Amino acid sequence: MGKSNKISDFMNEDIAYLLGLVIGKGAFVKEGQTWRLIITFPYKSLVAEGYKNNYDKPLELSHSLDAVVNRIRSCGFDVSKENTNKNDVALIITWHKNDLSLQMLKYLLNGESTDFHSFRIPKTIFDSDKEIQKEFLRGYFDTTGHVRKSNYAYAGKDDQHRVYLEVDQRNWLLVADLAKLLKNLKVPIQTIDFGHPNFRDPELKKAKGFWAKEHQLKIFANQFVSVGSYLKYKNEVLKELADKNKSDLGSGHEKVVPRTKVKPKNPEENSDKLPPFLRGKHFNNWRELLDFLISI
Repeated sequence: MGKSNKISDFMNEDIAYLLGLVIGKGAFVKEGQTWRLIITFPYKSLVAEGYKNNYDKPLELSHSLDAVVNRIRSCGFDVSKENTNKNDVALIITWHKNDLSLQMLKYLLNGESTDFHSFRIPKTIFDSDKEIQKEFLRGYFDTTGHVRKSNYAYAGKDDQHRVYLEVDQRNWLLVADLAKLLKNLKVPIQTIDFGHPNFRDPELKKAKGFWAKEHQLKIFANQFVSVGSYLKYKNEVLKELADKNKSDLGSGHEKVVPRTKVKPKNPEENSDKLPPFLRGKHFNNWRELLDFLISI
């Protein structure tokens, strides 16, 4: 009996990388019969700053994206690079009819979801091999990742640098997806800064709703360097900070100061800025919340 076909059998590294870009900062827009997929690269969130290297980031980003454009075109997509405003640059894929490539991409992205506020990692990525999974993660990092020397784990410790993967605050379940993918790739998470009142403002010292900002998965640079980036300037800074870190960071063998503080109850735990499945629930640490999301 022949082997049954699965979507993952047709997945390749180029499509996996594209999916990472889309799930990071992509949105579908329909105008008449024309569909556009807009993938935004905000200058502010793509800061990359090391000790030796400083870059004109808009210029470096634009140059790095030329290779990404060529890669997407090689898959048969009509893609262009555009400076949509002074704050970002975008890749725009256009379809003038609802053809098979559009249908397949929407299917992989779960059909009903239309933008990064609700996209999930497709099951086909989890069903694929590790290189496919790494390509997806590189795409996600290239649109949402921060790598800069100030992202250290403890103030003043210049051998504990981290990268941040950002997730839109409304997309809670994508955090769980990313955590599972990182575990598959044996890339440990140092901590997750959730956009939740138990973590961002546990003692209600700031304005109401202050906590409702993007989630940040934080990973030591030396653990993430095996994934890397296709944006040249980001990859150079990542390597520099990875080399500066202690070699055992994230390995489980380094000395870690345990944090067991119990969070106070917070009336914002019932906020409508939280999805229904989180309202009224209390979490003392990020692992409790992550475990709950994974269980859904």
